[in-house]
Amino acid sequence: QVSLAGELSSPPLPVRKLSRRQGEEVLDLTRTALTIRYRELYGTTRGDPNQVFEADVGRGVQIFLWGLPPERRLPLRAYHAGLTLRNGVPINYIEGISLFDWMEVGFNTFYAFRDGETAWIYSKVLHFLHQLTRVACFSVYPYQLGHENEEAIKSGAFWFYRKLGFRPGRSELLAITRKEEAKMTRDPAHRTSSRTLRQLAAEHVFYEFGKESLGQWVTFSTRRIGLAVQRRMAEEFGGNPEELRRAAVETLSRQLQVEVGTWSSLEQSAFSSFAAALSLAPELTQWTDLQKQALVDIIRAKGSADERKYLRLLQQHQALKKIVLRLGSERPTAEAAHL
Repeated sequence: QVSLAGELSSPPLPVRKLSRRQGEEVLDLTRTALTIRYRELYGTTRGDPNQVFEADVGRGVQIFLWGLPPERRLPLRAYHAGLTLRNGVPINYIEGISLFDWMEVGFNTFYAFRDGETAWIYSKVLHFLHQLTRVACFSVYPYQLGHENEEAIKSGAFWFYRKLGFRPGRSELLAITRKEEAKMTRDPAHRTSSRTLRQLAAEHVFYEFGKESLGQWVTFSTRRIGLAVQRRMAEEFGGNPEELRRAAVETLSRQLQVEVGTWSSLEQSAFSSFAAALSLAPELTQWTDLQKQALVDIIRAKGSADERKYLRLLQQHQALKKIVLRLGSERPTAEAAHL
């Protein structure tokens, strides 16, 4: 009975930013709740108490989300983690890793609370994440669905997401899904086998709400960009990462006409990460001065107090998005093919 489309198009949730002291209390509570269950997330261990937001969504449910401090951030993607309380009791933890308008979401409800309106709470979590970050495509990674995760296979986790409107990105997996749905229509007692659930858990599932992002992220992986950089490092720099970074920084500095040596250490680190990735993008030389300046602003925003600024600037740079999609996709998207 939960409609993600209805939830995501509904009015904004009431959100407040916590003080640093309150933020530290929330992070301490989260670490305690996860540690006693032998669980951990990078964002719970390294969370930023200065950037903790709360949404009181009703029915006794509070959702907290926060980012990472500038010195702990990922090279390209933005990161948010979170915790949900029901009547003051921790019931699940959250992870959202974003790039442009796409976010990979992890949502883990503690076993004792899985019958407590989980789908409704999940819809509120996605609403809150969308409100904070303005992403338009959510994906769930295979582990959440059951890849190398027998707990998710036993619980039929794939169908939790499918009933909310998520779809497999791969056409062959979507065909299996529709075949299973047809069986359920004919026989309401039908249950998907563990073997089929493992097939369905092999790839991401997606929920998209916005014509611009449809299908763009289906075969994308930041890992492909990292592997491509490593291949170039091996072929041109004898496997020396420092040599590759030095050359990449020099090239990008020249292309953008910036003196990186005057930047802060955090900004220089962000510049180095972008330089390594963009060393694979010869089309950068064809950019306008406005596009190049927008890239400079994006890189410098990576070290700002609130990483949402970085993410929103990314979302405005379509030329950069085309490059990143091309570099990280298994095959070129329709858009990227026209570069």
